[in-house]
Amino acid sequence: MKYLSVLLVVLCILLCSCSDDKIPSGEIEYKITYPYTDVSGFVGAILPEKATLIFNGTQIKTNISRGKIFTTDVISNEADRTVEMRLDFGDKFFYTILTESDIKKLTDSQPKYNIKSTSKQDSVQGMWSNEYTVNCDKDTVVHSNAWFTEDLVPQSAYFYSSYKDIKGIPLIYDVERYGVIMHLEAVKFTKREVLDTEFERDPTLVKVDFTDYEAEVQELFDILMD
Repeated sequence: MKYLSVLLVVLCILLCSCSDDKIPSGEIEYKITYPYTDVSGFVGAILPEKATLIFNGTQIKTNISRGKIFTTDVISNEADRTVEMRLDFGDKFFYTILTESDIKKLTDSQPKYNIKSTSKQDSVQGMWSNEYTVNCDKDTVVHSNAWFTEDLVPQSAYFYSSYKDIKGIPLIYDVERYGVIMHLEAVKFTKREVLDTEFERDPTLVKVDFTDYEAEVQELFDILMD
């Protein structure tokens, strides 16, 4: 009986350690390419070339920017299903906090992907990852396979996107939004402490509703792609 009690204690310790082995905070840098867009000339000079994702626990901030031309941030938290978006572009300094209804509008407006696991696993920038095929019945393009990792604390990172049913954080994937298809691929991962201050909102940003915010960002991409 004594040995059984010891065995149970050891098993509990092992189970607890397995549940706590997710990386709690860090930063992922992505390279952005445009497989279906001509990015020569002026367009290539202003389109963003990289994205950065930081996370602390279940809180995530994804930043896409191009120098001082513009910056967009999406701050989300899977724990309470909250999403905030921020835009800094010219004289436009806006942010919006999505309601539950807004999040539904956002997900409904995105492509409905048919996603299937290939059962293939591999390391992507040091993170063990799972591969998925991605396609859409209405698409005329061929999407790259997506790779997601479950090594980090966030497990429903993009609950507001076309990838809401995939567990983990994307490391290689396509984003189809505002009339543009961007391909993102992780090129660097840094395990580091992420401070709460890194999620703080610039006090100069003006709050707008989600519909107005979407119109402003669409205008931004229309200008970039014109």
